Amino acid sequence: MNHIKLFIVLICLSLCSCSEKKPEQESPLSKVKKRYVHNAIMLDSAVTTLQRAYNEGQQELTLQQFFLKARGAYKRVEHFAEYYNPATACSLNGAAIDKVEEEDPTKIIPPEGFQVVEELMFPHIDTARQSELRHQIAMLVSNAQRLRKVSETIELTDSHVFDALKLQIVRITTLGIVGFDSPIASYSLEESAVSLEEIQKTIELYAPNKGLTAFTEINHGFTRTQLFLKQAQSFDEFDRVDFITAYITPLLKSLHSVQSSLNIQYKKDLRALSAQTNSLFEIGSWDVNFFAPNYARPLTKEKIELGKLLFFDPILSKNTDRSCASCHQPERGFTDGLPTSRTMNGSEGKLRNAPTMLFAGMQNSAFYDQHVMYLEDQATGVITNQIEMHGSLKEVVEKLKNSEEYLELFRKAFGNNKDGSVTDWNIRVALASFVRSLTPMNAPFDRFMKGDAAAISSEAKQGFNLFSGKAKCATCHFMPFFNGTVPPHFTETEAEVIGVPSKSDTINTAIDPDVGKFTLNNAEIEKFAFKTPTLRNIALTAPYMHNGVYKTLEQVIDFYNRGGGEGIGIHLQNQTLPPDKLNLTEKEKSALISFLKTLTDTTGTTSRPFRLPEIISAHGKIRQVGGRY
Repeated sequence: MNHIKLFIVLICLSLCSCSEKKPEQESPLSKVKKRYVHNAIMLDSAVTTLQRAYNEGQQELTLQQFFLKARGAYKRVEHFAEYYNPATACSLNGAAIDKVEEEDPTKIIPPEGFQVVEELMFPHIDTARQSELRHQIAMLVSNAQRLRKVSETIELTDSHVFDALKLQIVRITTLGIVGFDSPIASYSLEESAVSLEEIQKTIELYAPNKGLTAFTEINHGFTRTQLFLKQAQSFDEFDRVDFITAYITPLLKSLHSVQSSLNIQYKKDLRALSAQTNSLFEIGSWDVNFFAPNYARPLTKEKIELGKLLFFDPILSKNTDRSCASCHQPERGFTDGLPTSRTMNGSEGKLRNAPTMLFAGMQNSAFYDQHVMYLEDQATGVITNQIEMHGSLKEVVEKLKNSEEYLELFRKAFGNNKDGSVTDWNIRVALASFVRSLTPMNAPFDRFMKGDAAAISSEAKQGFNLFSGKAKCATCHFMPFFNGTVPPHFTETEAEVIGVPSKSDTINTAIDPDVGKFTLNNAEIEKFAFKTPTLRNIALTAPYMHNGVYKTLEQVIDFYNRGGGEGIGIHLQNQTLPPDKLNLTEKEKSALISFLKTLTDTTGTTSRPFRLPEIISAHGKIRQVGGRY
């Protein structure tokens, strides 16, 4: 009987054991968040340690080491901080320059964060600004604490995680290795390695129990990329050409393979850079619609074709004697080859240098002083300006309605079966659409970056390494458009104060009187500030600067080599260009120019319309084209 009872008890225990639920395996997403929170805590600890060491009066070298450790801790959270809390990320690691408050231009936002602290601590601690340094470190601590708190509340998705990691790799490529956020300490390469290590560890949390080839490949890629960074002899001598082509591009492809193998969806929101990109230098990776207003989307072949005809048609001007192409000639890279464009009456000096229209669509503002956001508004401004085209869009509408050809083109572009499709609004959209189509990415440098090893010379490769390193050009002219549109989100186009002189002669030189952005809101920090233009096709667009003061690239490089305006005797308190001399050798200057020439590409952009549609006046006469188009 006792044996029977024991047998029953064992059966019951077995059934109870089977009914117990096995603990669920923790999801990769949960692990990722725990890691991020942990790293945010470590950042908080690192900046607090820096503050304590500073308050205790420890030695300069010790303080600098604590600072670098804190910056390294930030690089372990940067990918998610920038993605989920960009305002806090900017407070922690924004550029060390004053900014104008958008809602109230009379207010100046002073900089804060690691970059400001770096300027105060490197190469030596500025003893005259001890109170400012103490305050900035305290702000670092406060912002790190804020990031730690919000890190606990964010809601992650797998798509967001992989999107943030890819954007961080782009950030490293375009900002990290060029020294954008470590301009004084030049610790960018070491910090880039730390960031890549953290990305690798985050991706490892997704690795299945059974190995996948994609994970093996990406782990190998991350390891060798970090090793390449760590083995660099110095910031100036780092081979950025090899880094991007042999390490970053394969890494982006491996990341794509891993995400696909995990069946994690790609973000499909409208953005400049596609979430599925494997290369910054493929035109298919970019969506110019991102830079257009809602009413102008999408960019279509019909809008582009109509816009091209309008661009070359002098009907837009008051006396039909000039077109957009009068100042933006395709043979000259869509410039006019003059220091400053001529006015309606042929005078010079009242207009600025004609900027290229190539890649004008890949930015968030128009005109040198950035007084409009969209190309549509730029078109209106130029057409109606009394000294440029002195036209009237309403009058142009009435003229265009007299052309059956134009009527049909407008109907095709805007889907209206009546002449109501010919509107001043649609004229602006069509013109802007044509300009947005001028984005050729088939320059020798593009082809080299896409795998054509023979596309550029060894001197040009050296030039790119200088451009992105010692010469510091890439800290303002960002890849791949080499303009002021800031990666990796490309939502802001910067302007800089560089101190452009009125004459090329550096004896008794003076600042050019054009005050640039200052006219918008009278903010002193924006006096003499101008939008950073693209350097693509720069070999075709001489003369240079907003006033055309420099005729050659050699002169431009000499200006920067001296430290901008400050280096030639123009003293501006608000110069944003570092005034330090670059100390470039003649050989290095030549290499820089060799690289810049590899950005020349006019693929599909130099053709003019074979003929323009006929416009029949109210009197039955065909209008005569009296101007150059």
